Amino acid sequence: MATFVLVHGSWLGGWAWKRVAPRLRASGHTVLCPSLAPAGPGVGLSTHIAEIVALIDRHDLIDVVLVGHSYGGMVVAGAGYERPQRIRRLVHLDAYFPSPGQSAFDLQPVLRDACDAAAALRPEREAWLIPPFGFEAMGLSGADLEWVTSLARPMNRATHEEPLPGPASGPPHPPATYIRFGGSPFFADAAETALRRGARLLTVQDAGHMAPITDHERLCAVLGRTS
Repeated sequence: MATFVLVHGSWLGGWAWKRVAPRLRASGHTVLCPSLAPAGPGVGLSTHIAEIVALIDRHDLIDVVLVGHSYGGMVVAGAGYERPQRIRRLVHLDAYFPSPGQSAFDLQPVLRDACDAAAALRPEREAWLIPPFGFEAMGLSGADLEWVTSLARPMNRATHEEPLPGPASGPPHPPATYIRFGGSPFFADAAETALRRGARLLTVQDAGHMAPITDHERLCAVLGRTS
């Protein structure tokens, strides 16, 4: 059995795994679902990486399967450089697959434009925030869309503007698995990059970007193959 640490995507929280975590636990795995720091002064990608590293250290975790969905791929990549000796495998779920020095906006410049447009619609015009948007295009509808929209919160722009820190000297980066959601158009390039860099590539056929919510049973079956 494995210890899974599940890192959520943009605007979400640990609550986004409420359908995934119980199923993994029922299979005998240990599962932690931290919520990354919300928007606030000084919060950026490095903040979130430090939080995951601190969680691993605080619980004295070893042999971790560290899973990042969407923006969470940036976070787990950074934590992999910080604690490679404690991580069995990095798993990117329809997520960024960055190299040191790359930011989320570098990898998806179109997202920067979309975030600028969304921010302009906010009455307070807080340029340092990225408001939640686009959940319908990610495959959510009905009660799921209402639930996620009610809980989603803005993020600091720095989370997407700050580049991934480079590795410290020490053990090599942990091996990676990339799980492609076949019905999502957002990270096809990242999946190709991961495969080119030697990651194992798995696919959840026809799943949308929000598969942890909309397709959790099939996702858990694939996650079980990464442990």
